[in-house]
Amino acid sequence: MKTSSLDFICCPVCKGILTFPVLKTSAVIPSEYHCEKCGLKYFLNNGYLDFLGDNEILLKSKRERIIRSVYARFYTPSTDFMFIFCGGAKNARREVIDQLELNDGAVILETGMGPGDNFPWLTARAKNLTIFGIDIQKQMMIHSIRNIRKWKTDAELFRADAEDLPFRDEKFDVVFHLGAFNLFTNKNKAVSEMIRVAKPGTRIVIADESEKGTRIFNKLTGSKAKFEPPLAFVPGNMMNITEKMIWRGYGYVIAFTKPHL
Repeated sequence: MKTSSLDFICCPVCKGILTFPVLKTSAVIPSEYHCEKCGLKYFLNNGYLDFLGDNEILLKSKRERIIRSVYARFYTPSTDFMFIFCGGAKNARREVIDQLELNDGAVILETGMGPGDNFPWLTARAKNLTIFGIDIQKQMMIHSIRNIRKWKTDAELFRADAEDLPFRDEKFDVVFHLGAFNLFTNKNKAVSEMIRVAKPGTRIVIADESEKGTRIFNKLTGSKAKFEPPLAFVPGNMMNITEKMIWRGYGYVIAFTKPHL
């Protein structure tokens, strides 16, 4: 994590400012962070700041645990295989990335980044980007760190919950989420958090399986995701709200703009 990222992060629980021990040199990244407001502590772990600690995804069965473990380990080839039925992985990602308003020098947040497969698509579209990514799974954090090192991609990674983002208000020029939105426990809160951290005028994009795609996803992964109409989670005061079916009908993408006050 870069020292410049300290201006972006906050306590995900109370949104308080994080402090850290005084170090001998500013070039060294602190390994422990303390919230001034609620007292919680967070630690660097294997190259990323972990805001979840020992908290893990609650799995409903042994079958789901096994399937999720295998799926996480082989996430990219598994996802690319499923995208074959949606017109191919490249086309599937393009249908979502095309909705983003990417400009040179933008500060971007992807919630639920997985292994970081979308990062190369972002850097191919614009220059001098500052990319932030979060994911809730430790396995995905490991994959993503390996990938950005292999790709030599500059990205700041955090293990965090999309329903409680560890970022300060109005920090990002681009905010998006691709996949697994149907698995969120509190979708309204996740959308509210994306809006909170976005700058006024930011285009927010969310894509996931449609009702038809969700049925197939549940069969393949053992999940019990429930499809709900995505526009129901977009506040009425948002601007330029759009909804589009993608992935040959197996997915949707919604987009909306955060208004200026």
